[in-house]
Amino acid sequence: MKTKASIKFGFVDVTAKEDSNLSVNDKQEFVDILDLKKEDLEEVKYGTCEKNQFALDGSFELMPDVENLENMGWWSYQMSDEVGNFATPLVMEINFSEVHSSLGLTFVFSEAGDFCSKLNLKYYDLQNNLISDVNFNPDSYIYVCNNIVENYAKIVVSFFSTNNPFRYLKVYKILYGADIVFEGDNLINANIFEEVDLLSSEVSINTLDFTTYSADDKFNIINPKGFYSLLQQRQKLDVTETFIKDNKVKEMGTFYLDTWANEKDKIMKFGAIDLIGIIDKTDFNGGIYTNITFENLIKEIMTSAHLIDEDFEIEEDLKNVTLTGYIPICTHREALQQAVFAVGAVADCSRSSKIKIYTVKEQVENAVIKRTNVFQDTKKLEQSELVTGVSIVAHNFTLGNEIEKLYDGTVDKGETKILFNEPVYDLTCSGGTIVENNCNYAVISVTETSDVIVNGYKYKDNLQTYLVEVENLNDSQKQNTLKIDSAYLINKSNAVSIAKKVLNYYQKTYKTSFDFLLKDECLSDDVQLEGDFEQKFVGHITKLDIDLTGGFLASTELNARVKEASNNG
Repeated sequence: MKTKASIKFGFVDVTAKEDSNLSVNDKQEFVDILDLKKEDLEEVKYGTCEKNQFALDGSFELMPDVENLENMGWWSYQMSDEVGNFATPLVMEINFSEVHSSLGLTFVFSEAGDFCSKLNLKYYDLQNNLISDVNFNPDSYIYVCNNIVENYAKIVVSFFSTNNPFRYLKVYKILYGADIVFEGDNLINANIFEEVDLLSSEVSINTLDFTTYSADDKFNIINPKGFYSLLQQRQKLDVTETFIKDNKVKEMGTFYLDTWANEKDKIMKFGAIDLIGIIDKTDFNGGIYTNITFENLIKEIMTSAHLIDEDFEIEEDLKNVTLTGYIPICTHREALQQAVFAVGAVADCSRSSKIKIYTVKEQVENAVIKRTNVFQDTKKLEQSELVTGVSIVAHNFTLGNEIEKLYDGTVDKGETKILFNEPVYDLTCSGGTIVENNCNYAVISVTETSDVIVNGYKYKDNLQTYLVEVENLNDSQKQNTLKIDSAYLINKSNAVSIAKKVLNYYQKTYKTSFDFLLKDECLSDDVQLEGDFEQKFVGHITKLDIDLTGGFLASTELNARVKEASNNG
């Protein structure tokens, strides 16, 4: 199958747009220059009195009254002359409260085909010293002014002319940087690994690994003027796969740059992770929770990890499930795992730009992976581990009644974070001031190096074990009990249901792996494997190792089960 992979490198400083303060020397009265700070501004093609501008192809609209105009970007009041020049250059000044760095600016002019044909960019530092002065001649309505500039605090853009005569200047977007796309001969190989644990005993990180060829030196790590200096935390990569025959484009997910190495002079090797990998790099302070809704707990974890609402989605049926228990200080990924395990859900980023939280269900009708799409001699089938029982510990945290010394030591001037190995409450401090705390930590402030004592009470964890076993266990079968004791959001209200879910997972299941030609199959899909076995095997896809540049081939693993025949055969 002929396909083409594309990886878009987003070298755009998203913080610069938020930080920008724009002003212009010329504009129409209906223009709000702050429109250029919007992320979702889209042009509406209005017919105007500009010469030969109103195409009669149905793509233009009549302009409404001025009071009804909105989201117009920047339209100049001045119109260019018979050769496209402005009598007085149009000037935009962009000031920032802090310094930024980018590989230039990307302008989006009018999709109707009208754009500035000559402009100048001047960059200034915090002391208002000129640090770059470059001219450009755009040749498209989307134009990248490539020019790596670091630590600028002001940009002055002068627009001198338009590509068509008798035109207003129209600007709809400004991006502080540019998108660089690797595809075709520039993309040597690319591979995506997707994985999901159906029980959420772990929340997996999906990865992207790819190797590129760059004829110039921009991606050389040791090039002081290269792109390496512009790398930002959470540098975004968008991946697509195009099916050449029908020009169908499949979104393969959003990843974030994690590693970058020069393999040879012009060959670069990159590694990237999904959002779950990003939140695995930061810590969550945890807490004691009583009847918190699943939605509110997830929002607390995500907000702490500096994600916004658009970065995650929660299945509607899960939102109002309540949880009671404890989360220790851990990574945000580990906190997410504690939460989704306690409600029997999974968290997954595959083929998406967000973390999706949902329950995995068995389907009545299963999509079929055809035998003709499976590579010969790659199919393997093995019995999964036989588990005859699940022992799960329920936690019940209550207030202790005895005050204890929780910390006794010397802290340096300033603020010090003290961690506790058990949840605590009602803290008092001598020798310093508690400026922030929860059940897992306290931040102590002192004006000079001091001896500090922190006293408080400990929560008591009243443990209770629940055992769920296979019914009618054969005397000849060897017992194998799985023990779960560190799921701190498991309590007496959800212990049995989660134990049953885990036990059911291990009953009559098989691990099936094979290589095949990937079509529309996605992680956690419940699919039927058309094969050489007498029984009908169905199962959820738990792993996909996808070769993006080798014809969209994949190695996969299924948590398979034998599907009972229907009454109709």
